[in-house]
Amino acid sequence: MDTQLLLVIMSIVALHVAAIGGGGLVLGIMRLLGRGPATADGADNRDSIH
Repeated sequence: MDTQLLLVIMSIVALHVAAIGGGGLVLGIMRLLGRGPATADGADNRDSIH
């Protein structure tokens, strides 16, 4: 396989892995700080009535 094509494929895969891992890291930090992920209506978990 061509080296340049392999580098492009590996770069795309690495970017996807970094994006998914970074998103998980942000969600984990938000949970540690007492904030959950935003709900569909944009309300924080603290504003919930349940």
